[in-house]
Amino acid sequence: MLTSELVTLVKANLKVTGDEKDLIINDIIQETINYCNLKELPVELEPFIRKKTQSIINYELENGTTSVFDIRSISEGDTSITYNVDNKTSKDTIYGLSETNKKALQSFRRTRK
Repeated sequence: MLTSELVTLVKANLKVTGDEKDLIINDIIQETINYCNLKELPVELEPFIRKKTQSIINYELENGTTSVFDIRSISEGDTSITYNVDNKTSKDTIYGLSETNKKALQSFRRTRK
């Protein structure tokens, strides 16, 4: 399936209007194409792209888009900053492909030639 068609399908299923989420969807598609070593994604991967897009949208609604670090807590006396290192909610896991995502994509993955 062409990337543009997949973007349109994901947006329709998420009821997203406008093009403000196109970059996020395109990034997820490209990262998935790269991981799976494919030229195009099959339509069967639309649910994966849709769920990943929804998780990013939810993350950004809760945390905003301008945070630089995932900070769990800040103390003032003697200064202490604790960063969020939870693998389920870190920025890298939300925006990138987590181990769970990679397991879901494993059956679509092709070996490089």
